Amino acid sequence: MVLSRPCQHAIWVMAVLAKRWASGNRGWAKAKEIADVVGLPVPMTAKVLQQLAHAGLLTSSRGQKGGFKLRRLPESITLAEIVGAVDGAESLSGCVLGLPQCDDRHPCPLHAHWAKIRQPLLQFLATVRLSDILPAIAIPSGKA
Repeated sequence: MVLSRPCQHAIWVMAVLAKRWASGNRGWAKAKEIADVVGLPVPMTAKVLQQLAHAGLLTSSRGQKGGFKLRRLPESITLAEIVGAVDGAESLSGCVLGLPQCDDRHPCPLHAHWAKIRQPLLQFLATVRLSDILPAIAIPSGKA
């Protein structure tokens, strides 16, 4: 898959929070609650949550009544923003093999192939909203 594992986790975490939002539950969600729903270890989930909060996609609050929640409506958050928050905005614009010297003048063996699909992929991520994927995300009832 083109997206890193942490990025995939971030999309799931955002989907859980968006499902809560859509169901009218706009309160704070603890990292452990979210980790339980997505089936990830709490430290891994907490790291992803912090990255998303640092990028301005989530609001966080410390303390017993704190946690995380969406900063904006699910309709206004794109997959590109989530990818950028976790993997960095340049993650899909660099060399697919990770070679630092790869460019149009010094292409890697996959450069021409990657160049053909990179822009459509970036466009796809920029147009798909978090709310668009919610119907396809199955979260056990009562867990979101």
